[in-house]
Amino acid sequence: MENENDEVLGAAKAMAPGRDPYWEEPLQGSGLLVSLESLLKRPGRLLHAVRGEGTKGVVAPLCVVAGVCLALYGAVVGGLSGGEQLWQAPAKVVLGTLFSALICLPSLYVFLCLGGVDARFREVVGSMVAMVALSAVMLIGLAPVAWVFSQSTDSVALVSVMHLGFWAIATAMGARLLGRFLGRPGSQARLKGWMAIYLLVCVQMMTSLRPIVGRADTVLPTEKRFFLQHFIEVLDGGEASGTGESRRGGRS
Repeated sequence: MENENDEVLGAAKAMAPGRDPYWEEPLQGSGLLVSLESLLKRPGRLLHAVRGEGTKGVVAPLCVVAGVCLALYGAVVGGLSGGEQLWQAPAKVVLGTLFSALICLPSLYVFLCLGGVDARFREVVGSMVAMVALSAVMLIGLAPVAWVFSQSTDSVALVSVMHLGFWAIATAMGARLLGRFLGRPGSQARLKGWMAIYLLVCVQMMTSLRPIVGRADTVLPTEKRFFLQHFIEVLDGGEASGTGESRRGGRS
């Protein structure tokens, strides 16, 4: 009788408002598949590992997951133009995301400390890697749709807007996970402020590594551009960034 009461009480606590019944579960095993499944279905297990002593066992597999997924999506982006973009676009997407995360990592830690979150630096690193990995996996889910448009239109402007929208959706999903990992009621405003900084850094980094969608005479741009200026030029159909970007012989 006591065992039954204990089970009922435990279930009631697990399903109480604001509680995730899987939030306190330890990570079952290790490796890419375990980390990927936990990322999609049981993110609390990753949190448990990050806050424990298994940070390295979580970060390394998630870095691989993020790198592979971003490279595959980059190949879809490069499929619009083909040729050298099939390897240049994946490399730029992976490197651009990596550099953006590294640049914004210190500010994330400072913002969280100011927001009253008592998190160690390695926990912040693990949580940010999980955010990037989830965003990358979300992009893979959207990749078939992106591929259809990449193969059925020559419009660099249209495809650029589509990829930007997909990236925003994927980043929003990753941000929700980061908020669950590190957010507290008093720190949500600061976390949102950091997300705005992260988004700006990402779009400016991708602008600095252009062309990613379309082609150009050089691998990297020869002129500096603010991302809004570059985006407006792409929408106008002009020479984006002044590097002679083109798509299968046409001007972008």
